[in-house]
Amino acid sequence: MKMIFKTVQVAFLMLVAIPQLVGAGEVRTWTAADGRTLVAEFISANDRNVTLRRKSDGKRFTLSLEKISEADRKWVTEALEELTGLAEKEPGGIFEDRLTEDWEKMEYESLKFRFYSEKRMSPKKRYPIMLFLHGKGSGGSDNEKQLNGIVRNFAAGKFHKKNPSFIFAPQCPDDSKGWRGEYLDDVIGLLKTAIKNLPVDEDRVYITGISMGGFGTWSALAEAPDLFAAAVPVCGGGNPATAKAIKEIPIWAHHGVADPVVSVEFTRKMVEALKKEKGDIKYTEYDAASGVKHDAWTPCYSNPEVYEWIYEQRKGKK
Repeated sequence: MKMIFKTVQVAFLMLVAIPQLVGAGEVRTWTAADGRTLVAEFISANDRNVTLRRKSDGKRFTLSLEKISEADRKWVTEALEELTGLAEKEPGGIFEDRLTEDWEKMEYESLKFRFYSEKRMSPKKRYPIMLFLHGKGSGGSDNEKQLNGIVRNFAAGKFHKKNPSFIFAPQCPDDSKGWRGEYLDDVIGLLKTAIKNLPVDEDRVYITGISMGGFGTWSALAEAPDLFAAAVPVCGGGNPATAKAIKEIPIWAHHGVADPVVSVEFTRKMVEALKKEKGDIKYTEYDAASGVKHDAWTPCYSNPEVYEWIYEQRKGKK
């Protein structure tokens, strides 16, 4: 009998697809460590997991390499070694010697920012970027207030260890101006500098932000729609007229109905505008009974599915 692999139901474990592999799309017979077999299409892999699509029903899932046979592990290893177009890329520019597994204090143009990376990021691989834009009250020049529990959680626990990425937390110099104008331009410039000087997967640049940072997230998407692979704006809002320009970007918005600071209508209008454009939009609205007010970020960032979803997204993938 052909084996029915069970999807691994571990919190924060989905897929971390590295750039397209030689052999991707190949349908072959896979053998489990216990000898059972499965006919499935090879999608992607890294040095810990392999992602497959079962031929019988088209279901896609990720398995630990420990769950497959030694011969299949060897096949995956050879596919990894045959990656094309990925010349070694050592960290350079302002990021040289900054891969320390600590929240490095750095500066770029008008911005002070904190940067996090694992100590060992292979120059032969490419990694995603996660950008976080803080809300009002965390701006200034101390390069401290924006590094709150939300951002620290991005680098904590099993999820980040299995999904290493470059994490950026810039600080808005003036909260009264918000994430717009020069400050927003410099955020985008910072990302482009990172792409130039770090082993970044350009198809996996992600952005999220809360309140003022939620507005900044919508604005950044409109300013540079070709830069981002996905976004999670939380209790913010944007200009509905930009919906057409950003409709191809997967977006998962969050807002609370009882928000007394930023009206839920700001997000609702963006969601409706994107729906009219047949955009790639998900929306979670927290009702009054949930107790969520201007803190939609609490249930949002406490939900493992949010991280799983955003790290699945790749530019051009539907």
